[in-house]
Amino acid sequence: MDELQEGVAVSHDASDRGMMLVTASRLEIGAEVTIVLTVPPEGGEERRVHGHVVRVEPNLEDPQGMWPHRMAVEFDHKVPEVERVLAALEAKGFAERKR
Repeated sequence: MDELQEGVAVSHDASDRGMMLVTASRLEIGAEVTIVLTVPPEGGEERRVHGHVVRVEPNLEDPQGMWPHRMAVEFDHKVPEVERVLAALEAKGFAERKR
């Protein structure tokens, strides 16, 4: 498989240790990735986070659509800003965190 230089993904589940993404392209397990996060999501500062793909599976909710793949990415280092943003979104009723 060719290396994906750049792509767009939508995060579904996130924590300070990683996130599940739905994507149009598929990477192999073990692939190194750099994710550009905007913290907070409504136009804040961009943060580059390095990690690697730990799981790849079909997106059963959109198998023939725009986002046919699900990829779990584990960050190389914890990203505390993610937890702060999720807590703020949960307080506003925009997100629900699994505990």
